[in-house]
Amino acid sequence: MISADGFSSTDETNSALRRLRALPQHDLLTMAGDWLGELAPWRSAETLGAIAALPAETVLASLFVFGEQVTESEAREDVPGPLIDLLLDAGVLTESSGKLSAEYCLVRVDGMALITSWRAAGRDRGTYGPWICSDSLTLARIIASRRDVRRCLDLGCGTGVLGLVAARNGAAAVGVDVSPECVAAARLNAHVNGLADRLTAQVGDILSLSVGDRYDLVVSNPPCLPLRRGALGWLAGEAGLDGLDFFWELVSRLPALLTEDGEALIQAAAYGDERGPFLVPRLTEELRRHGLAGRLLVRPTTPVRWPAFASRDENQQLTGPLGEEVREYVARIGATHYYGFVLSLRPGDPGLAVGRFR
Repeated sequence: MISADGFSSTDETNSALRRLRALPQHDLLTMAGDWLGELAPWRSAETLGAIAALPAETVLASLFVFGEQVTESEAREDVPGPLIDLLLDAGVLTESSGKLSAEYCLVRVDGMALITSWRAAGRDRGTYGPWICSDSLTLARIIASRRDVRRCLDLGCGTGVLGLVAARNGAAAVGVDVSPECVAAARLNAHVNGLADRLTAQVGDILSLSVGDRYDLVVSNPPCLPLRRGALGWLAGEAGLDGLDFFWELVSRLPALLTEDGEALIQAAAYGDERGPFLVPRLTEELRRHGLAGRLLVRPTTPVRWPAFASRDENQQLTGPLGEEVREYVARIGATHYYGFVLSLRPGDPGLAVGRFR
């Protein structure tokens, strides 16, 4: 698990860290994007050939791209010692029997290098990890187009990618996540990308958050697993059988979070049929109640999917009582499609416009 201990504000005056940032290999923390595209894993022969020119790059790629162990003595021959020490202190690298392993990988998002989990979650973690998926990339690119934001709030910040995109545009950003690991990852990624003075992160539950300030931009890619809360017995982001518990809570809190000219951008997913997602009538009513104007951009539909992290059979169907519960719910509501979407909300004349990604 990433430790934030090595990345406090005092690190900015730490001479070892200053020396580290002067080293070319510190760009390990940007090298992933130069050669390796936007999402891990990158395991093709072409990729391996592209990163094999220099010893340090080979070592770092073995650790952070291919997830391979590297002998510590060999790593220190090619990679600057301060960098190895920094990553060990933060828990990004671990050492066992003289071999180094990367607990996290590097990904590239719109010019930033981010340390992120190899996988979204697992029972060994007991929670979501700081993870990046295609949904995060979609929302990040929309945020990047918002150039006049002064203050941004990222709820359920994970790696911090959404707040960091706003911070890179000049905003003062605040990230909130229930997972201390995610908060530490967001702080580390802020340092890695030179944005530590513009992004702060704190532990908090978005369902019971008291912020006390208003923001020009509120962003969130909240947990949306369509499972009964507590169904997996660990903090996996179950958001009710419709997957929208966190979504509705966020919508209700927005009037108290947004400035007069502010905007909220929320990424989520919902059941529906061939006509579209079922949430539209309720969302229209909620916006009327809260005095919000909205634009719903719907992704191309996918088949109804079973939630991740739950036990399945060889046909990828949920097994046991949990599977029966979900199948009964899907049949009862008549869902045949599953839609990802981005919702933009602003204070103003209530109403909802529905469009589709092109």
